[in-house]
This record gives sequence, C-alpha cells and structure tokens, in this order.
Amino acid sequence: MLCIGVDIGGTFTDVIVYEPATARLAEAKALSTPADPAAAIFEGLAKLGVRLDAVERFVHGTTRVTNALLEGSGEPVSVVTTEGFRDVLEMGLGHRPQLYSVKETGRPPLSPRRLRHVLRERVGADGTVVQPLHDDDLDAVLERVAGAGPRAVAVCLLHAYRNPAHERAVARRIAERHPGLVCTISSDVVPEPGEYQRFATTVLNASVRGTVADYLNGLGAALADGGYAHPLSIMTSSGGVVSTDEASRVPINLALSGPAGGVAASVHVAGRAGYANVITCDIGGTSTDVCLIKNGVPLMTSDGTIAGHPNRTFQVEINTIGAGGGSIAWRDRGGELRVGPRSAGSTPGPACYGRGGTEPTTTDAHLLVGHLDPQESLGGEVRLDTDAARAAMHRLAGEVGLDDLELAYGILLLATVKMTSAIKEISVARGHDPRDFVLMPFGGAGPMHATVLADELGIRQVLVPPVPGNFSALGFVTAQARHDYVRTVLVPADEAGLGAVRAVVAELQDTARAQLKAEDGVEAEQVTFGLSVGMRFRGQSFDLAVPLDGLPATAAELTDAFYTAYAERYAYVRDGQPAEIVNCRLTAFGPRPEVRFAPPVADRPEPGRTRLYGPQGWTDATVWRRADLAPGHAVPGPAVVRENGSTTVVGAGWTATADDHGNLLLTRE
Repeated sequence: MLCIGVDIGGTFTDVIVYEPATARLAEAKALSTPADPAAAIFEGLAKLGVRLDAVERFVHGTTRVTNALLEGSGEPVSVVTTEGFRDVLEMGLGHRPQLYSVKETGRPPLSPRRLRHVLRERVGADGTVVQPLHDDDLDAVLERVAGAGPRAVAVCLLHAYRNPAHERAVARRIAERHPGLVCTISSDVVPEPGEYQRFATTVLNASVRGTVADYLNGLGAALADGGYAHPLSIMTSSGGVVSTDEASRVPINLALSGPAGGVAASVHVAGRAGYANVITCDIGGTSTDVCLIKNGVPLMTSDGTIAGHPNRTFQVEINTIGAGGGSIAWRDRGGELRVGPRSAGSTPGPACYGRGGTEPTTTDAHLLVGHLDPQESLGGEVRLDTDAARAAMHRLAGEVGLDDLELAYGILLLATVKMTSAIKEISVARGHDPRDFVLMPFGGAGPMHATVLADELGIRQVLVPPVPGNFSALGFVTAQARHDYVRTVLVPADEAGLGAVRAVVAELQDTARAQLKAEDGVEAEQVTFGLSVGMRFRGQSFDLAVPLDGLPATAAELTDAFYTAYAERYAYVRDGQPAEIVNCRLTAFGPRPEVRFAPPVADRPEPGRTRLYGPQGWTDATVWRRADLAPGHAVPGPAVVRENGSTTVVGAGWTATADDHGNLLLTRE
C-alpha cells in the first residue's frame, strides 16, 4: 500500500508517493491551478500512474486558508460580544505599523461595526459569573444576528478562556434556533487571555470555515470517486496531522500548513541522520521560510500574524520573507537594486519560463550563471529559455550600469543577504549561534543557495535531504497525528499552584486520549505527550513557555526551570523574583509513521562538465546526477548535483558526500 503527501504552493503543486515495503519515493510536480487547486493534485498523481485504490494514507497541506485571508476573500462574519466590548476588534492594540508616519491610515476591522452585536452578560477574570446570561436577551440578539446576513458567526465573550459556559450556551442556542448559521466560539479556538488577539483569531477562523469545509468535502469526495477508501488527513501549522472534521472546525490551524510540512520532514530526516540542532531553509517560488530546530524539537509560538492580524493558535515558529525563485529584481525610487518581495509566481512566471514574463527574477539569474541547465525541464514541467532570461536581465542591467552576468550574480547576492538576515532573526536574535547548527536547505531553490548561505553564517555542515524540491510534501507522509491543548490557570508558582496545574494536565490528557481515539483511531497506550508551562515574573504582561519532560515534584523545581529558560532566552534573570503560572500547554501525539529512505545504488559514473559564474568570473565545475551518487561517494566543489525538482550547488572549498539515509552531506574544509 502507498502513502501520498500533497503540498500546494504558489508556483508548483508537489506530490510525493512513498512505498513502505521498499522505502522508495516517487515525486511529481504540476503547475498550481489557483482556480481549482484539486486539478493540479490529480495531474501530479496521473504523472506517477498512481491508482487511488492502492493508497492507504493521503495527507494534504493546503494554502486555502492563507490565500483566503491574504486576499480578504473569506466570508463576512457577524460577531457576538460582551456589552461594552463591541469595538475591541476596531481599537486593536493601538500599535502603528509605521511608528513615525503621520499619514498612516487605520486597518479596517475584521468585522464592520454594523455586524458586531453586544450581549448583556459578564464573566470575571477569575471565571465567576458577574452578570448572568438571560435567554430573552440572547434570543433578541440572535434575531438581529440572523437578520444581518452573514452565515458565519464568531462568539467572543469576555474572559471566556476562564469560564466558557456563556459562549457554549450561545452556540447551543444558535444551533437550536438558527441552524443555518455556522458558529465559532473563542474558547474553542484560543482559550487564552488577550482579548483583541483572541477575538481576531476567532473571527479569522469563522471567516474561512465555510470555504475550507467546502474544499475539503469536495476533495474527499473526488478522492473517494477515484477509489480512495480511507480518511483524508490534513497538515496543521503545528507540524502534525488531523482529520478533515477537525480541520474544518478550526481551519485557522492550517495557516502554515505547507511550511510546517517541511519542518516536520526536517525533524524526521535530520533525526535519522543523527542531527538534533538544525536550521531549515525552505526556498520556493515566492518566499523563503526558515525555522530553528533545537534538540530535535522546532521552536513553537502562539504569537503569529497573518494578513496583519493576530493569529494566536499554536504553530511552528517560521520566519517568512519575500525572496524565492520567482522574486523580481527592480530599482527603487533612489535607484538602488532590490529583489522581491513581488514575485512572478507561476503565471506568467520568471522570464525564462517563456510564458510572457519580462522582468528578471532570481531563477533567471541562476540560469545565466550556470546553476540551472537550459536543456532540462524545471521540475519536469517548464523548459527554460536562456534568451528570454538574458533579454529580461539586459534591460535592467543597462539601467544600473552592469553587464548581464554582473547583474545576475548581484541579484543572487542580494537574495542571499535577505535570506541570511531571516536566519539570523530566528537564531542570533534569539540567543542561538548558527555555527552550532546544521543548515538544511530544501524547496526548489534551497540547495542552490546552501553553501553561500552557510559561508555567510559560519556554518560548516549542510544537509540536503532526499527529494528537496518536494520536501514539504514528504513531511506530510512522515507526520504523526497531533492535537494541541491549552488551559489558562493564572496561579502563583507555589505548591498550591503546582497542584492546580497537575489537575489541569490530568484532565487534558484524558481529553487528548479520547479525541485521538475517536478521530484518529489511536489507542490510549500509543499516545505520547509533550508539556510546557507558560510562566512569567509577577507584574509582567507576557509569559515564556517552559518545556518540561514532566511536572516536577516541587514548585521550587518548576521555578528553577523557569529561571533557566528565562536566562537562556534573555541572557539575564533575577533569581528570587516571584513567578506565576499563566497556562498549561499539552501536545498529544499518535505514533510516528515508520518512514525510511533507501539510498541510490549507483556505479559512480564519470561526471559531466560545466562552468559557473561567480566573483572570480567563470570557473570550471563538475556535474553529477544525484541518483548516481552511492553512499560514501564524495563530490568536491565547485560542482553541481542535479535531480528532478532541485539542484544543489557545491561551492569551492565544500565537499558533498552521499550518506546511508539518502541525504547529501556538504562539509566545509
């Protein structure tokens, strides 16, 4: 039986087929079809000749949520909130996007004031009911909501994270009296303090529920018609997979679905190769996504943003910049050369695609300096047109006073600077020395930048994984079932507070076992847990997640763990300062799929020859096919290792060696 992973990107849709019995991988790419994303999926499956009745597991990552929120194409949402808090969504946090701009206009609220309805009820910060909820008042408000028009409703009541009873009562009443409305309650989406962040995330979730549910239902039906007889699994922003029912209920959890797949694959592949500290660098057609993995665990956050609005769901901490293979080079008003964030995408694409693009991109630059072979199709899909790339480069080169090759190399340098800065933001700025990590590049363009990025960062080892061009899709195959839970407690970090935390953790574990059994078919004895406790010094506004192997025996041990984590993050801690526990965060995992990768069996053929353009002009380099590199085969740089979907550039002073796990390990002399 086969396992399939599908990742829909801005330029390509990637398909991975894994055969557990032989550990063989097959990959395909199809140009993404934004109007009908499923069409590209079936095109990729057809290329590989896959019969869906032979598929046991199908895991999908979707950009549906991200695109809908970025484009503002989600459904309008009616909001029900506590009287006196109607304008929380409009006031926000009072932050200015441009601090010193006197002409800055306010961002439109997620829901206009006419669609925000108030309810006379009140829950205190400690969870006690200050003002009861009355059915007559609730029914009157819901009549106005039903008459307002939108079918999506977000219920955001004050302090519902401590006591969700009123929100649940509203949801029940909507289901009884107005079944045509689709209700989302904030205590299901973000059961944490921070009214604006909680309200905004809940409204974002409500706005895309209908779109995502329709899409997943349609895809599931199409797969079933094709012969697929098992549940469809969906990749989430936290790096795990959930059922379509869970994904449809809380679709905001899919906002980083694709990039999280690359991180999940990195954890699996790097772990098998013996590397626990890794910096991932996913360079696709539109963006570069970087993430730091320490001790085998990626950094996580609940302080994300999307389309300029807060996203407080638990997610892999990924730093994204607008620099990828399709990033366009241009001059700003001062005449300076810039690269990105505007991208040529898949339509028309870079000039070398021959689809009508006329502006130079980083892909055009890679082609002109010799990194890409014009005789091969990019991703098996696109024949590259050198003349079109040179014509696009020549127009801009004349404006900046450089020849075509100097400009192409300069574009790659600027892209490298942007990517290096992104990596430093998640490493150096967080107290991590990148020289202590292995760089793991993937995506169609990642391995082409790998050794240059590593040189800039002082990194001496680079691990290029199997099928780097389709690596995020591979992450879907390796991912395990995962559910994340959080409960706000707000107690002092003393023995009584630790006792309260123990009770909450036990309750969450019971909930997790029941959900994994019901939705994912995971037996209780197969469930494993990850635990962190959000803590802060008394008087602070923000908490720090303290990862724990298990709850300590005493409150003093818990406080010491907080001091250690605080010092590691901020390089300073005031010992003895009273601390408090803000929340408990539990992650429940199903068993990890047994995924291994068979290295190629090759005869070590003679390499081809090519030339690469760099700071010293043209230099000779060898050319290899990755499928021909058996374990232990070393390739000294400068060299190019080609494969379907990606190309690895081995810089001068570097050596690439195939390992026993299907990776290429690049080491610096």
